[in-house]
Amino acid sequence: MHARLDRLRRERGLLTPAELLDLADQGVTVLDPFSVIVSRRVEIGADNVLHPGVVIECDERSHCTLGPGNVLYGGTRISATDGGRVTVGARSRIGDGGTRIIAGAHESIGIGDGVRLMDGAEVTGDSLLGHGSQILGRISARSVELAAGLPYTHPDPDGRGGVIKGIGRAAGALVGTGEVLYDLGADLIDTEPKRQRLYHPEAPRLGPGPTLERLTAEHAGGVLAFERENRGFFASSVPDRGDDYFTPDGFADRHRALLAEQAEGRCHFHVVLNSYGRIVGRVNLVDVADGSAELGYRVAEADTGQGVARAAVAQVLRLAATDYGLTALTAVTTLDNEASRALLARTGFVETGERLVDDRPGTAYRRVL
Repeated sequence: MHARLDRLRRERGLLTPAELLDLADQGVTVLDPFSVIVSRRVEIGADNVLHPGVVIECDERSHCTLGPGNVLYGGTRISATDGGRVTVGARSRIGDGGTRIIAGAHESIGIGDGVRLMDGAEVTGDSLLGHGSQILGRISARSVELAAGLPYTHPDPDGRGGVIKGIGRAAGALVGTGEVLYDLGADLIDTEPKRQRLYHPEAPRLGPGPTLERLTAEHAGGVLAFERENRGFFASSVPDRGDDYFTPDGFADRHRALLAEQAEGRCHFHVVLNSYGRIVGRVNLVDVADGSAELGYRVAEADTGQGVARAAVAQVLRLAATDYGLTALTAVTTLDNEASRALLARTGFVETGERLVDDRPGTAYRRVL
């Protein structure tokens, strides 16, 4: 029986059970060499663990490489055919609950270090899964790109690799560092990625904290993503910007107009970045005249109540005095916005009188620099 099995596998370009066991000399553990199927063309690094039922196929026109230290659970199938390419980095966890990674004719699938694929995930097409990224659930991910980041075990979700989870299709999805694309039973391409922190509000924030950058053309994509993600949250307290603003063309026009105002010295616009370079807020000085300007700011929903706004305002106060030559700032807020009123008071603003803010009762503030 063993001779017949060996012959069948050799005829199909597969390793025999004995050859699979011999991989132990390279540090590879094959727990059941009779149920594991591996092509002779597959390059397997040291310290990989192949559980029963793992299948790794690679024809003579294709390429498949596994780096060191990966664990492939039962139900994993990796296939590269007709010139396809599958590259798996190091220390990834693949297939707990079943996973398919299929690269067809001239397609390339790159999987970084510390990636996790489980619970029925499927990856096809030209896809790139960066370090620390994850696909969790019965997701059919075709031609997706998940940004690299820290592994899922890292305590700060803002720094973790991109995640797709739930049930559905995710064709062409782009998920950034610290983001998650989540839905159930839907075409996830119609779903906007969210911050992972929204699902882990009590997680620690590691790193040096928020920093300011003066607005440039290169910030356009990040600002649009920030505004789209938080549109509903901002609209609950200030007037919505309107549908046109959130279209690529409408936003591009508005962004160019802001940069033109800034170049003329009439305004100073800034983005607030977290420790991982993500835009989490905006702080602006507008209507610059006679040494004064009006302060405005907004912070992402996931970052409220964490001192982000206070740190950003403190930084812009220093910039206003040292870089922009201003001598005073003003601000207005509605009476029911207690958080904003408290922040202005803590950063040295004093009340100067009542003011209507979009037909709502408010208060005006002033701070001498």
